[in-house]
Amino acid sequence: MGVDLRRQPVTDIHCFSFAPGATLAKGSFGRMFMAGGPTVMSYRPALRQRDLSASVAYRRMIHELSIFLHTADGEAEVFRRRNETGKDFATYVGSLFKDAGIERIVLDNGIEPVRFDDFRRLVPAKIYRVFRIEPLLKNLLTSSRSFGDLLDSFDDAVLFAVRKDGFVGFKSVIAYRTGLEVGAPDETEARRSFQAHRKGKEQVEWFGPRVKPLRDFLLRRVAGMSGRLGAFLQIHTGLGDTDVIADKCNPLLLKNFLKLEEVSKIPVILIHGGFPYTAEAAWLASVFPNVYFELSTPFPPTFLPALGRRRFRDVLEIVPTSRIIYGSDAIETPENHWLSARMAKQALGEALGDLVAEGTMDEDEARKGGAQILDSNGRELLAR
Repeated sequence: MGVDLRRQPVTDIHCFSFAPGATLAKGSFGRMFMAGGPTVMSYRPALRQRDLSASVAYRRMIHELSIFLHTADGEAEVFRRRNETGKDFATYVGSLFKDAGIERIVLDNGIEPVRFDDFRRLVPAKIYRVFRIEPLLKNLLTSSRSFGDLLDSFDDAVLFAVRKDGFVGFKSVIAYRTGLEVGAPDETEARRSFQAHRKGKEQVEWFGPRVKPLRDFLLRRVAGMSGRLGAFLQIHTGLGDTDVIADKCNPLLLKNFLKLEEVSKIPVILIHGGFPYTAEAAWLASVFPNVYFELSTPFPPTFLPALGRRRFRDVLEIVPTSRIIYGSDAIETPENHWLSARMAKQALGEALGDLVAEGTMDEDEARKGGAQILDSNGRELLAR
């Protein structure tokens, strides 16, 4: 029998905003459940619709929504009832967040379909933000005339983000750019990387120049500045959509980066817990006292195993509950934020219940651990 965490408040350390008033329809909503997601190449709608009909994750969402909306368990009726209820969108969002107990959320500003001030009026939760550094670098590589100009502008933007705009941390998706094998290049190497870009000698991808030494240098620089600013650092680890460098996304590749002095002084959150490299990420969080294991699925709401009882049990047996933290990575619709929290509570409660049944924990200890993971660990990070 599991530990009942349904009434446990939630702090979601990693998610995205969503646009107001969006209706749900099978075509648009179903794209989130397609294998590989909307970035996959050679998108063929007819084939994808067949995949959708065979998706357990999609079936789970429809079923859970039918229960929440008190309606028949079928696509047409669920979409009809949801869109009818969602006409008063803020009230509907409020009901989802209340049902899941979501009290605090931390938004990644890398994808913002709505202005932050407008989003705040939609959501009955305390909202924080993390600043994604890759879009800033892409802009600076275009606008900077010299390496010195780039560094000055980069530093100014990082300082402004925290001191003026109130960001609480930084986020890197370097796993999508050059991979997680982050080195420790010095300023000279970073300058050469920038100069190679200016001379047109650097490999260019959809996101811009690869400039690996420069990217590695700036990630280390952000870590050092985060220590002075009282901010934390989130790093995407593990798989994601088809743009991730899949052979260089194992979080073990971060080991040398995590050993750097300036990095060791700040909280580092391994977003997605390296899924499917769960054991590797868990090991890092167990041996580096500043590293947190974040529980989100790398491609919500599709990858159900990442929010499953078995994975949560594995993590609990390796990482102290004081350094496991909940995030959803939810995007596009409030239903994703809601269902992720509900699934995490269920799976975590079941995994903790197993430990209680075996005598490893008593029920009070299990409830405390659940509260740490779902809420208090996140609140402590946000209160730094």
